[in-house]
Amino acid sequence: MTRVCCFPIDDPATNDPIEDVKEISMASNTHRNTTTALLVGAILGLLCGWPQHPPASEPAAVVADRVIRVIEDRYVEAVDGQQLLREGLDRVVQQLDRNSRFFPPAEAARFEQETGGIVFGIGIILTAATEGGATVLAVIPGGPADESGIRTQDRITGIDGDDCSDWTIEQLSMQIRGDLDSAVEIRVERDGTELDLSATRGQVQVPSVTEIALFRPTQQDAGGIGLIRLLQFQPDTATEVRLALEKLIAAGAEGVVLDLRNNGGGLFSEAIDVVSLFLVQGLTVVTTRGRSGPDSEKSVKVEQSGPFLEVPLVILIDGGSASASEIVASSLRDHRRAALIGSLSFGKWSVQDLIPIRDGTETSILKLTTQSFHAPRGIRVSHDDNGHRSGLIPDLELATSPAVSLDLVRSWRGRSYERIEQPGAITLLEDPHPDQKVDLLGNGDTALCAAIDRLRDPAALRQWIADGAQDATDDQEPR
Repeated sequence: MTRVCCFPIDDPATNDPIEDVKEISMASNTHRNTTTALLVGAILGLLCGWPQHPPASEPAAVVADRVIRVIEDRYVEAVDGQQLLREGLDRVVQQLDRNSRFFPPAEAARFEQETGGIVFGIGIILTAATEGGATVLAVIPGGPADESGIRTQDRITGIDGDDCSDWTIEQLSMQIRGDLDSAVEIRVERDGTELDLSATRGQVQVPSVTEIALFRPTQQDAGGIGLIRLLQFQPDTATEVRLALEKLIAAGAEGVVLDLRNNGGGLFSEAIDVVSLFLVQGLTVVTTRGRSGPDSEKSVKVEQSGPFLEVPLVILIDGGSASASEIVASSLRDHRRAALIGSLSFGKWSVQDLIPIRDGTETSILKLTTQSFHAPRGIRVSHDDNGHRSGLIPDLELATSPAVSLDLVRSWRGRSYERIEQPGAITLLEDPHPDQKVDLLGNGDTALCAAIDRLRDPAALRQWIADGAQDATDDQEPR
């Protein structure tokens, strides 16, 4: 098993980010506190959702404060009312919709780091060692581990004076992570010699582009097809995509696959900037609406024509493609700029604001849904049983079994680990085969293979995109 200790890992079974959320039932003597937190959350939820009474009724916050005070004074065990309230608030906010959350201070800091692709660590990737413990699979260039002298293939045998030769990857990762600017002492075994090294934990920036590849067929007369795989939308994502495109075109790419599978979204502004790389000035990227509906509608447009207006483009999506990924995919398809291949996307058509909530010297974050977003035309958007918008329907829909999907996620993760030391490099590969077993070279990936095949004939691709957009005119989302 391989685990990175410098950035969050996705759960391949659900395609959701694994959040390092505090577990309040870890210790055996906190069962009552857990029950109380659930009870407080339920009470707060009822208070927030209770029908409005005449003006004489007191605000829900006043009643909630009284409830907390009674619990603090009379519960059978000592209770931290502040902590209880924070945990209850998160449960209340989650009742609004599946995307709204309340993050107490410790979790707020971690959430901001993950959203920005930044964590506090030393910048290494670990893999389980046959002798026990873990071996360094890769070292992020310029990170704390690199500066301390830790090298690939070093076997970690001790952390802060403790023997860790029999620890799991999870135990090692938790121990290596820590507070910014704090030191961690690491003993490594290298070529039979043990070395004691010290690293100072720092901010480790994880690239959002995890793959840049150029596929070339066996016949030399055909051009190359580029692949850009995007993990999430974080600061500088559009810049990373632009640089990757420039490198691929310079290397001979005649078309590009933008892989947004398993990309749960991220920063709204970066999604706009990525779309703008491919469209002309003035076109609408997306429209947002607030609580007053059409009266609060705002259209976000391309401010300056992008540099890649003519590059043939196919976008890959799946059930893990959400939010910012769906903005990019739907906008570029609606403007007949790209075709979508894969499976139905997640269907998250809302925008969340991150609102700081200050309490003394500490700051929590309220992640609150404040707007819905709408594609320029709303071509081929599915709807659920209640008529609500759901996922994007690909132009070419390909079914993938759960087992193959899991293998694909593992292969994408493996490729990102292999590339971490040279994130901007292009990998030269032969065209993959859809019928082979899934591997790190793209074989067994039917959606990727189909995208490459379509891009081999740019004229046919343009016609396919135009025909698909025309056929979907009656399928548009009501405006």
